[in-house]
Amino acid sequence: MLDTVRLSLLGKIANKEACGILKVSARTFKRYKSLFILKGVDGLIDKRGGNNSKLTGKDREGIRSYKVKGPWRSARKVRDDLRLPVHPQTVWRILSQAGLMHANSERLKPLIRFVAKYPNDLWQSDIMGRIRFPHLGICYLIASLDDHSRFILSSNWFTRQNKQNVFYIWYAALRRWGIPKGMLQDRGTQHKATTRFGKADYQYYASLLGIRLIWAYKAQTKGKIERFWRFVQRDFVRENFRVRSLQELNQKWNLWVAWYNYAWRGKALGLNGKTSAESYQASIKRVERADIDHLLVIEERRKINYVRPKGRSFNPSVAYFPCFLGCTF
Repeated sequence: MLDTVRLSLLGKIANKEACGILKVSARTFKRYKSLFILKGVDGLIDKRGGNNSKLTGKDREGIRSYKVKGPWRSARKVRDDLRLPVHPQTVWRILSQAGLMHANSERLKPLIRFVAKYPNDLWQSDIMGRIRFPHLGICYLIASLDDHSRFILSSNWFTRQNKQNVFYIWYAALRRWGIPKGMLQDRGTQHKATTRFGKADYQYYASLLGIRLIWAYKAQTKGKIERFWRFVQRDFVRENFRVRSLQELNQKWNLWVAWYNYAWRGKALGLNGKTSAESYQASIKRVERADIDHLLVIEERRKINYVRPKGRSFNPSVAYFPCFLGCTF
């Protein structure tokens, strides 16, 4: 650098040529010349403080070897044990460049994986988070699957994730496939009451049907349906991202579900290369459709100010209005 700056100041080489030799911009080279004129050779010495200058080659090798001996050690732990005068981020950068930050150590507490022993021992129900389609806007996928076979019992896309839509999917699964022994779901307001006392409609009707409810306190508990959501996003949503209507989306979804249940062969625990349909059978515990229709009703009170029977306005005495009317869905 010193020789290049001197030659430039003597006019023996052009500034552009000097910039090419030093691989710096014209602005940086201009600063070099100013520092040399003001401070001489001392002005060209790099006096910036940094952690790179504090680590020798031996220190870097020690960092890497210490991490290899203990893959569980974090960058902060390595820095503290080796008593290095650098920030943990510097150690992390060295380990990352060596490909050692993704080294997995053996779990002290291994994950416990489970699968229901028989079909209909346990169903999982969940709502996939919002997906924004370019031509439809936000849509939600609600589904129920069998834990033993991963068989999709009932599912549909909706524009809202309310209680009525959750009951629609639940009703369709119960009517066609029978009654399960247990249901696994999260503690969303569609499933569980938020107050200390009382029950949500979902809890109440499950008790009438003799279904044991199991609550998931974290996403890992519903691992099967959570992995199913990732599969749906990768295999279905991206292929049908530009559908024009909700009806078209559900039509394509029903075809995909048929392929998933009857053609796709999984290698997960319990499937062993079988299709979901080969591993699943309907529940022997069934309820007549009329009984399910009678049980699974949602009654809500609505405030009304007037009544229009068969499209004709009816104006009774104002003494009776406004009033509350019970509505059944």
